Amino acid sequence: MSSIVPGPQKKLEQEIDAARSGAKPLQAGDLNTSAPPQEELVGLEDWPESLRSAVEAEHARVIALATNRRRTADRVLPDVVRGLDGLLGEIADRLQADKPRLFGKAAPAEPLNDIADVLGIPDDELSPSTGRGEHRAALRTIKQLRSQLQELETSHEHSKLTRLVTFVVRLAVVTDSAPESTATLAPIALDRYAKSSPDTQWDWTFDQKFAFWKQTRTALTPNT
Repeated sequence: MSSIVPGPQKKLEQEIDAARSGAKPLQAGDLNTSAPPQEELVGLEDWPESLRSAVEAEHARVIALATNRRRTADRVLPDVVRGLDGLLGEIADRLQADKPRLFGKAAPAEPLNDIADVLGIPDDELSPSTGRGEHRAALRTIKQLRSQLQELETSHEHSKLTRLVTFVVRLAVVTDSAPESTATLAPIALDRYAKSSPDTQWDWTFDQKFAFWKQTRTALTPNT
């Protein structure tokens, strides 16, 4: 009995379907049989699943774009979109959870300047407390970003998605590692993004951003 070996295109589709179903992690080298083998990302073992999957999907997309495989990048793009949407949902949940004790709260006991610097927030934009207006605006911005992600899933605007990845993953890393800072800093960061405030990390390579995300988690996560 003869066996039928799937062609490269069919094999690619099978690899992506298996990754989306959770049956097999998607590796950058799986995306194209002619693509050079890619190193796996190291240092994600203790990351939350939502962050890890979003970063891994983004890595696969970036590698595909860097090796001139636009169709492959387009195929991976929905995985990146879903990952970012999940992270934005978690940030919104954290803001909602903080709401009962947020309003009228005094400034945090610990200064947030260092964490604000991680998010690209200048010292002169720091606010000692967040009111209802800022809180509602932050949730509206998250809703708008999630709508943008839905549009990107069909428009395939990779440059715009790269900016969203840069912002959302960084904010998610801070929210996960220093959740007590979310109520104060997330509204400011979201407002800056909505206003298209300059962000030097937009021009960073994936490797630079990945190293920064890992350093941030190491610096902000309390020792256990």
